[in-house]
Amino acid sequence: MANLYLYLDTRYPNAEGQGTLKMALGHNRKTAYETLDIRLLPEEWDKERQVVVVRQDRKFQNVLIRKRMAEATLALQRIMLRDDIGQLDAKQIIQMIVRGTDTADTIETTDYVLPVYNEYITLAKKPNTASSYRSSLKNLVEYEKDIDSFRFKDISVAWLRKYQRWLEDEKKMETNGANVYLRNLRTVFNYALKNEYTKARYPFKDIDMGTTEPDKKLILWDTFVDWVSFPTDFGRNYYRDIFMLSFYLCGIRPVDLLNAKKSQVEDGRLVYWPEKRNGKTKLSIKIEPEAWAIIRRHEGKEYLLDIMERRTDYKAYMAHWNKALKAIGPDERIPQVCNNGKTYKIVKHHGLIPFITVYYARTCFASFLYNELDVSMDIISQALGHRNGSHVTNFYVKRGEAKVDKANRDLIDRLNSALAERRASRAVKPA
Repeated sequence: MANLYLYLDTRYPNAEGQGTLKMALGHNRKTAYETLDIRLLPEEWDKERQVVVVRQDRKFQNVLIRKRMAEATLALQRIMLRDDIGQLDAKQIIQMIVRGTDTADTIETTDYVLPVYNEYITLAKKPNTASSYRSSLKNLVEYEKDIDSFRFKDISVAWLRKYQRWLEDEKKMETNGANVYLRNLRTVFNYALKNEYTKARYPFKDIDMGTTEPDKKLILWDTFVDWVSFPTDFGRNYYRDIFMLSFYLCGIRPVDLLNAKKSQVEDGRLVYWPEKRNGKTKLSIKIEPEAWAIIRRHEGKEYLLDIMERRTDYKAYMAHWNKALKAIGPDERIPQVCNNGKTYKIVKHHGLIPFITVYYARTCFASFLYNELDVSMDIISQALGHRNGSHVTNFYVKRGEAKVDKANRDLIDRLNSALAERRASRAVKPA
C-alpha cells in the first residue's frame, strides 16, 4: 500500500538554515520524494502534526500544503483504481502523481471526500482508531460507486438517511454500528471544514446518530455462580481465570487488562489510563487477594499478564477467549461413523451461558453491585471510570477510592460465599 506524507529535509540547509519541505511516498519498502517550493527552519515544522508552526504566515502555508497533499492523494487514488501499483516502484508512482497534479485542468480537489478521508486516517494516533475509520471508508466506497468524484457538498440530509438505511438493510448492521460509521464521516466533515477544505453546508444536525442501549441479556446471579464454579478442563479454566481477573478488577476492559504493565502497580493498586477515555481519566483499582492469585498464575515479565508477551494483536486472543467462555458447561460425546465404517466421537459443548463474552465481566460486575448489594449508581460509575454528575463539580470534588474498594470487596466476598456453598452441595453424594 502506497503512503503519502510530508518530510522536511534538513540535510542541505540554505544560508538561513532552512530545509526543504518534500512530499514523500513510501511503497514496497522504498521511498521517493518530490520537492515542494517551501523552505522552513526545523523549529517551524511540526513533524507529528504535519503542519507549519511559529511563522506569521503559517495559516497561508498550511492551506497551500494541505491543498497540494489533497491533490496528490486524489491523484494516487486514481492511479490505484486504474493501475496495479504492485508492479510499480515508488519513483514511478510519484512521477505519475506529479503529472496528474500539474495538469491545467486541476480543480479544487480539497472538496473531494476521498483524499481528505485518507488524510485524516493518516493522522490517527491509535491503530484502533485508524482501523475504525478504514472500515468506515471501505463501506462508504462500496455505497458511493463514483467515490472518485464524490464531494462534501454531495452529503445532504437525504443522502445521510439513505446511507444509514443502506448500512442497516444491506450490510445488516445494528443501529449503533451504523451510527459509528456516520459519526466517523461527521468527524471527517468537521476536519474538512476546520481546515478550509470545503464550504459545504453542514448536514449532520438533523440526523440521529446517538448510541441506543444495547439489548444485552441479563446474567442472573445464580447462573453466574454455576458458571464460575462449573468443573471444566484446563484450557477453558484458563480463559475463565482471565475473565474473573477482569471481574475482580472492577470490570476492567480487556484492552486495558491485557496491555497493563507491572510498572503500573503502585502500593497494591493497578493505576492506569483507560484506552477508551483517551488518557483523560486515571483509574486506581485495589488488587484484591483473589486477583493477585490469578496474576501470579499467569504473570508476565514486563506485562502484568504474560499474554501480550507472546502476541502483537490482542483482538486475535479475544476471539479464542470468547469461544472458550461460551463453551463452559457440560460436554456431550456424539458418535460419528467414518466412510470406512469405523466410529469416533465428537465433543459438543453445552455452554451454561452460550452468549457470554469477555465484556460480560464488566457488565456482571456493575449489575451485581446494583442488584445484589444495592450499591449506588455513583459508586458504580466511579468504579467503571465513567463520568459522574456535573463536569464542573468533578473539578472541585476529589473522590477517594475507599467506597469503590469496599463495594468491590463486598461483591467478591458474596461470590466466594456462594461458590463455597455450591461446591459443598456438589460434594455431597446422594444417599
